[in-house]
Amino acid sequence: MSRALGLMLLGLLLAGNILAQTPSIRQQLITLENAWNDAAVKKDRAALERIMADDYSYTESNGSVLNKTQEIAETMSDDAKWTSAKLDDVNVRVFGDVAIVTGRVTLEGAQKGYVSGPRRFTDVFVKRAAGWQVVAGEATLIPPK
Repeated sequence: MSRALGLMLLGLLLAGNILAQTPSIRQQLITLENAWNDAAVKKDRAALERIMADDYSYTESNGSVLNKTQEIAETMSDDAKWTSAKLDDVNVRVFGDVAIVTGRVTLEGAQKGYVSGPRRFTDVFVKRAAGWQVVAGEATLIPPK
């Protein structure tokens, strides 16, 4: 009987440890999303290079797909004049070394071919030796009501 109780307590302890890690990972990824948005607004190439994985791909609202080099070039261009990017309604789901972050981002500013306003986004992060990096993303403009 005591062995069964011991195994049950061990199971509860391990489950509690896993649950305790989840908020920390969630907060890390939300912090990373905010850092990514800040880097885009500030045109911080080094931060963009660090956050985006080399095999990153992004699907734009218009359906075009950009790789890391193209996305950074577009962000750094003189056409991109974003003044803010604010997140809300963020949901993080962690599956081991993979995480999916969804939410809403409101962009203010301008960029050739884009409009300011709210978008729904989905970003996929993978935990690698360097830490969490985004490997894929997409955003869809939320039309005005």
